[in-house]
Amino acid sequence: MSRLIVVVPLREGTREEARSLLAEGPPFDLEATDFDRHEVYLTDREVVFVFDSEKLPATLRLPGEDPSVWKAAKAWQKLMAGKPRKAETAYSWRRPDDGDAVFFGPMPGPGDSDGGDLFQP
Repeated sequence: MSRLIVVVPLREGTREEARSLLAEGPPFDLEATDFDRHEVYLTDREVVFVFDSEKLPATLRLPGEDPSVWKAAKAWQKLMAGKPRKAETAYSWRRPDDGDAVFFGPMPGPGDSDGGDLFQP
């Protein structure tokens, strides 16, 4: 799993404007990216964008010719108190899914080190 985290510092008093921009969703098609999951967290002083991907490395490539990306960038620029910065994951924990320990491959059979069903159908 690869994770990209971007922290955007907000100018004082711009939280509600940021919330409104976030309610519109991303200015690009998430389905067209390499990401499998996207979350956004909002505080009084910053916005944290989290992008998760099974592909390595996770990068965010936006089409520069897309006017909606430029429009969104301009709207965000007036809310920002500084440059966006990339954050790194310092600690992460995840409870395994119930199916994480389930193996669906062939079962090893007697004398068959490559696997095979133990019982004949």
